Amino acid sequence: MKLSWKKYDLRLKYVFRIARSEEAIAPVIIVELTKDGITGYGEAAPSPRYHESADTVVAFLQKINVETFADPFSVEEILQYIDGLADENTSAKCAIDIALHDWIGKKLGVPLYKLWGLDKTKTPMCSFTIGIDTTDIVTKKVREAEEYPILKIKVGLDKERAGARAYQMAAGPEC
Repeated sequence: MKLSWKKYDLRLKYVFRIARSEEAIAPVIIVELTKDGITGYGEAAPSPRYHESADTVVAFLQKINVETFADPFSVEEILQYIDGLADENTSAKCAIDIALHDWIGKKLGVPLYKLWGLDKTKTPMCSFTIGIDTTDIVTKKVREAEEYPILKIKVGLDKERAGARAYQMAAGPEC
């Protein structure tokens, strides 16, 4: 089994602001686990809130030697080994976990929801987060996110930046 990864900087359409930070670029690391001509993919999305960065993810991934594992189906054993390498590093560990399961699903020729016995028509609704911005920009973001049944709108202390009007528009006339 071979492990590789590549860092990408995702340029966000809008600066994403919350009360404690903002970002215009979101770094992600795509992990690849390859064996028998099959590649499983996972993604690490490090968060400064959890003391992670693209650099800490890469530093952790460099510690991993999956070549000692002959069988990607040994998920529990592999993940115990990876978890024992260092505390925290949850986004990097998650990327390996996802890549292993992606590899298994591809090897078996089934999507993961079937592998886990789930019904894809019964998935939970997904939310979309709108960051803090001016009322006009929040209103625009809300309109662009109309396909999402649940909006999570971040607000700040300043009502103009909180997008109060956009929130009322999203919540409906009862608000």
